[in-house]
Amino acid sequence: MKNKDLNITVMFPYPSGNGLHVGHFYNYAIIDSYCRYKRYLGYNVFQPFGYDSFGLPAENYARLVGGDPKEITYQNIENFRKQMENMNTQYEEILCTSNDSYIKETQKIFKLLLNRGLAYKSKGIQDYCPKCETVLAREQVKDGNCERHGTPIEKKELEQWYFKITDYKDRLIKNLDFIDYPEKTKKMQRAWLENLHDWCVSRQRKWGCQIPIKGEEDTLDTFVDSSFYYIIYQLWKGSKPKQVDLYVGGSEHACMHLIYARFICMVMYDAGLIDFEEPFKKVIHQGMILKDGEKMSKSKGNIVSPDNYDPGHLRFYLMFIGHYFDGGSFNDDNFKGVPRFVNKIKIWLSKSGEEKINIEEFKQKIFQYTEDFKFNKVVSEWMILLNQNKNKSICKEQSKELEDLLKIYIPNFSIEEKQTM
Repeated sequence: MKNKDLNITVMFPYPSGNGLHVGHFYNYAIIDSYCRYKRYLGYNVFQPFGYDSFGLPAENYARLVGGDPKEITYQNIENFRKQMENMNTQYEEILCTSNDSYIKETQKIFKLLLNRGLAYKSKGIQDYCPKCETVLAREQVKDGNCERHGTPIEKKELEQWYFKITDYKDRLIKNLDFIDYPEKTKKMQRAWLENLHDWCVSRQRKWGCQIPIKGEEDTLDTFVDSSFYYIIYQLWKGSKPKQVDLYVGGSEHACMHLIYARFICMVMYDAGLIDFEEPFKKVIHQGMILKDGEKMSKSKGNIVSPDNYDPGHLRFYLMFIGHYFDGGSFNDDNFKGVPRFVNKIKIWLSKSGEEKINIEEFKQKIFQYTEDFKFNKVVSEWMILLNQNKNKSICKEQSKELEDLLKIYIPNFSIEEKQTM
């Protein structure tokens, strides 16, 4: 193994509600198991975490509950932290984009672009949402309405700050030929980049990073905040910034977030601040978790909270419902089979015996499936292993080896307590 260091980064959440839902759990818990698998193989895995705490989602939620955006956001973050701890994950929380120390880093990025002639102020017609009270990005407008709550947008002439991302258009397109992104994502980015406009980064909201120009009242688009956090993770750990080996996020951010991150990375590379021009070596997108076949939403009242389930059982169940890239539908009746299955494994591994089984072949299968993010196949292999060997009493060494293997996928699994049928 030439390089044992791995940087595996997930897109961090907006603390725009009072808790994580099962879709968040699907992303973070399963990638946590992937990191555990890599550590089992001997890798040193850097597994950072943070909160995209500025912006419209957080501010709109604060308005909804009638509170101060800062106060509400940090209350939500505290709840998110407790939930992350309950998930039994090994993420290392490093930053919040609304902390003073991170605000300074974001303002440095603005000044970097300004000093390199890549930031300018100009008047232009903008899509303005009267309910959000701010300019919207073009992707936030659907059929003439704000995508967040359906309010008809207004066309307003406003003086705004822009980043000259169009100067990097050809380079952003050319690099798509060699970066390891899903083909669908690269296709979407090519189409988006062909119709590229300069990036309007002014926002007329208070809960955001202040534009560092005297007399300016606007804040920066939160896509600026989230375009370089993978670098700050490393700097604040005292490490030289390197490309992220694996970046995991939703496909809904295939264009704006990923392209803006690529653009800022190129600017920093050109300025000699880093020695790589693409932020991520490999990008994957997790699938979506539905509830009984429908998209989860607060309006439908079908949000599933992970707090209501054993975290190990929930993790194993979410692995089983489909390929990680596809997602699946959450169903409580189907979930009930997981605790029963885990209990059977505990009983089997708790038996005292001298028999031996072929664990190496089993390991090869589940590790290849894990490498391919086919966690549903991993669960199936555990079921097959149990069915084929449930009448055998294996030796203590193999029982311990299988327990350690299962902890990759169910971190709170233990055979110490005796179970009964």
